Amino acid sequence: MLAILGQQIFSVVFGNAPTADYPLAGMQGAVVFLVALMAWPVSARLRESEAMVRRAAVDLANLAQVSQYIVQHLRESILVVDPDDYIRLINESAAQVLGEADAVPGALLGEVSPRLLYLLSTWRGSAQLDAPLDAQTLLAADGARLIRPHFAPLGDINPSPVIVFLEDTGELASKVQQTKLAALGRLSASIAHEIRNPVGAMSHAAQLLAESPALSAEDLRLTQIMQTNSTRVSAIIDNILQLSRREAPKPQQLLLAAWVERFRAEFCATVQLPRQRLSIDTSGENVEVRIDGSQLHQIMWNLCQNAMAHALPSSGDSGIQLRYGRLGGVGRPFLQVADRGPGIAPADAERIFEPFFTRAQRGTGLGLFLARELAAANGATLLYEARDGGGSIFRIVFADPSRWNDLYS
Repeated sequence: MLAILGQQIFSVVFGNAPTADYPLAGMQGAVVFLVALMAWPVSARLRESEAMVRRAAVDLANLAQVSQYIVQHLRESILVVDPDDYIRLINESAAQVLGEADAVPGALLGEVSPRLLYLLSTWRGSAQLDAPLDAQTLLAADGARLIRPHFAPLGDINPSPVIVFLEDTGELASKVQQTKLAALGRLSASIAHEIRNPVGAMSHAAQLLAESPALSAEDLRLTQIMQTNSTRVSAIIDNILQLSRREAPKPQQLLLAAWVERFRAEFCATVQLPRQRLSIDTSGENVEVRIDGSQLHQIMWNLCQNAMAHALPSSGDSGIQLRYGRLGGVGRPFLQVADRGPGIAPADAERIFEPFFTRAQRGTGLGLFLARELAAANGATLLYEARDGGGSIFRIVFADPSRWNDLYS
């Protein structure tokens, strides 16, 4: 308004206008003032809206950063795959499962894990998008874990991106085994000692009866059956008591080269096995592990005895092979027992570590179960796989040296 009045004065004083139209200038100024007054609340609201938009943008950016941080540091393994089978998002845990070198955003899933791509394709082709593939697993990049993937679509479009959850079956199996251990502990605490005494008495009576000169060959055979089965029951009781009384591991750092040599010498001398039938194969690296030495001895003794009893050929040069090294040359250390026997039927491979499961007539079904439990207590994993060309491999995958302080602190 002041500018309009000033313009009128300027035009009269310095211009050619004969007179100034001050009333008209006043009216124009008043109109401009009213328009400015009415626009003030609108501009104030616009400024507030702009400030809210800026705050919302900052909040969204912070929320995105927090969400990305949470996803990246979740213990659960998660990745997102787009309809073209490219990895769009993957957290640190999933990258460790699939292999950190290749599992990065933008990588093709089939190049990172062909097995996971096959399971994803099978899931996409199923009639129900939420149909579980509980029986399907894949081996982790470290070779020591079995992973079960779970899939879920992101959005309603078809095809849509898929979020993949990678579940470590070892954790679930560990919970199941803990339940079994608790049941075995209660069983051993209540009846083990009461069973041992009468079984020992029956075995002793059968031995005395076998010494009688009046027994016929048929009766003598019956006493042998009594002694054999008494020994088997005693072995079952000993294994159960061993589980219930198992002490916490006392880990120590061991060099496998020297330890395996000592173990072979002791085992061959004890069971009267020629040393050439228990060979040692090594990658040339003196691998160091951290484990309770006495419990490792117990695990290996059990595995080698199983190889002798069930898989060692009666003739020929092939026998039991001990091998140690690192998975992939730079991964977790391992020690394995391999044989050239008949192997294990595929239908039984998933059950051999269950307590009391055995196909042997005189077996207790607790040896491999106890071996796996001892390995797990030391942060290691005991795995079975069929050997190429026939036979079996039982592999102990030790704890990652980078996690020793976390496991034993």
